[in-house]
Parts: sequence; C-alpha cells; structure tokens
Amino acid sequence: MKESSTGKRLPRITLTRKVVFATMSLMLFVGVCEFSFQAIGFDFSKLGQDLNATPIFYRIPTEPFGSAYYKRPGKQTWAGKVVTSQMQRIGYESKWFPEEEPLTLEYDANGFRNPEGLKSWKIAMIGDSFTELGNLPPDQLVTSQLGKLLDVSVKNLGVSHTGLLNQTEYLREFGISAATEEVIWVFFEGNDIQDYMMEIDRVSAIQTGISEHIDLLKTHKPQTSLVKAVYQRIFAKSRKEIYGPAVNATLSDGITRFKIDYAPPSRDQIFLQLQRLQAGIEKLHNLCKENGLKLTCVYMPCKRRAFSDHPYTVDTNAPAYLQLQWAPSDLPEWMQEVCKEKGIRLLDVTGPLKQLNQTELLSHNLVFDTHLTADGAEVVAQALADTLRSDEVD
Repeated sequence: MKESSTGKRLPRITLTRKVVFATMSLMLFVGVCEFSFQAIGFDFSKLGQDLNATPIFYRIPTEPFGSAYYKRPGKQTWAGKVVTSQMQRIGYESKWFPEEEPLTLEYDANGFRNPEGLKSWKIAMIGDSFTELGNLPPDQLVTSQLGKLLDVSVKNLGVSHTGLLNQTEYLREFGISAATEEVIWVFFEGNDIQDYMMEIDRVSAIQTGISEHIDLLKTHKPQTSLVKAVYQRIFAKSRKEIYGPAVNATLSDGITRFKIDYAPPSRDQIFLQLQRLQAGIEKLHNLCKENGLKLTCVYMPCKRRAFSDHPYTVDTNAPAYLQLQWAPSDLPEWMQEVCKEKGIRLLDVTGPLKQLNQTELLSHNLVFDTHLTADGAEVVAQALADTLRSDEVD
C-alpha cells in the first residue's frame, strides 16, 4: 500500500476496481453521446448525402400516386458518371471503373426520362431499368432511337425497381395521349417476376391498411442512435458484400473479366408465380384494349443468356447458383405461349443481342452493371422498328 502525505497507508486500487471504473466511465461517456446525438437529431444514416451521391437510375421510386403505387419525384437532375459513381459509393476498387463520360440526366415533371414539353406521342414504352436506361444519355435510349427510326414520338415510362403492377399504372396515369396507338412492355427475365410478386404484397398491405401509402423520403426518420450506428458498422453487411464483387467470371480467353447475375428459372420451378404474373399481363392487355392500343411485349434476356454462346468460367467464390451449369430456361417459350393466347405481339431480342456479341461482348456492360450498352440499346431499337414496320405492311 502507498502512504499518503500524512503518513497513513492508502488502500490499494485493485485491477477489478480499475476495470469497473473504466467500464462505468465508458458507459457514462457513451450515454452522454447517445443523448446528445438524439437531442440534436443527428442522422447517422446520412440519407441526404447518400441520396445525392446515388444516381437517380439506382434509386427506388418513393413518391406515392394512385391508390397504392410509387413513382420517382419529378423535375430531377443528376450530373456525373452514372456507373462509376455507384461503384464508388459501394466501395469498389478504381481499377474496375469503366471508361465513362459524365452525363447530365433530367427527369420530367412526372419522374420519367422524356424531353421537356412532350404533349403527344404515338408509342408509350413501359418497363423497369431496361426501359429507363439511366446509364445512357437521352439520345441513346431505346425509346429515343426507336422514335428516330420510325419518325414518331415515343414516351419513356421506364423506372428501375418496378414490376408490372406499377408499370401498368404508369401507362394508365401518364402514358395515353390522344395520338397514342402502340404500347411496348419490356419484360426483363432477370427480376421482373420477383418485382411483380413484391408489388402484389405491397399493394395488398396498403389496401388492407397494414402499411401506409406515404412518401418514403418525406417520412424518413433519422437514425440518431450512436449505439445502433456502431453496431451496424461492426456487424451489418457492407454495401460491397451485398452487391458482390465487381466481376465474377472469366471468358475462355483467360483474360476478359466480367460479371454475371440472375439465373432465370424454368416454368416448372415457378409455375405458381407465373399464374399470378399472367393475371397481371391480362390486366395490362385489358387496359390497352379499352383504349384501342396495340400491345407488344419485348422479351429482354439477362446477360447470361445474351452471352451464352461464349464459354466462361465462374469464380469459385461466386454464389452457388452461379457456379451451377446453366442452360437457358424455357421462360421465353412460356411468354410466347401467353402472348399468342392473348393476341399480344412478342419480340424476343435475345437473337439480335447474341448476334451483336458474336465477335465482342457489346450488348451489356461487362463490369458490375447488368444493363444494356449504347450498342445494345441500338440493336433493340432496330429490332423493334423492324417489327413494327413489318406489322404495318401486313
């Protein structure tokens, strides 16, 4: 024991007491910080900063419309390198960033990619990200190129992260003008069925009062807890872990690296979901018939199907479903049967995209992003123009 200035021996502070004191001090400090951050409303989620950094193309629709549906907020502008910015946000190494020119992308008053002042259009195109194509400049969109090829106005109603329910309501609310004659629905085999199922559940929840039909941005509640922020930092998956690697496969040349995703199932694997999707197709078809509109379905293949003529090896650390040997499913045949039964024109653009890829893989972005390149969009637009022209001749 140590002695005090008066000569008395002081009690020795044990290691246990030191640990207890340090722990209590830390808890007090954390408690003060927790109270302070919550009192000032500090948002650890940094929603505003994160949203501004996220290209509009990769954002979910957040503004409610109709009885239970969502669209993008209108009059938005975003400038930068679309794919590169998203890859930076996720945390990929710069060596994978594409050679990309910065773009200024503008969205109209209703949240779609159309020129200002578009009042009348002959063709309306609905679909998800493969219709929106927010990675491409305005003049390279399928809708823009189709309009030039046919010398008509085409309205783009594509929105990422949507399925057929939302898309049908976009057509009903924003897609029919006095001059409209044609509707093109782009069905992406990669995730459109999944998105449709999610929309059915969400709409049902809203209509039964389980969920509120509210603006998802304006009602955002700040994450003000320091403890929760630290926990999420340590234990939650990072964005990179969620999205996976920038590339996960190599061509048989042993050099070309690219990313594949999605494995469209066969009809037997998802027959119940396909029955529900067929009801959605019927709803869209009826809307078109009620308004005297000709409906065309464009079957958009995933990257794996478009690249299927090129042997490649999947990385050993890729998800198990990607490492399994994949053969093109019969989903296109199912869609063809449904469209034929309902009298819907069908255009499967797998063939033209595979032809584009005969010498080089040009149809889709290779690294990270799964969407069409400018070349791929041009091929789709040309195939559509040829189909619509031939129908006029017939």
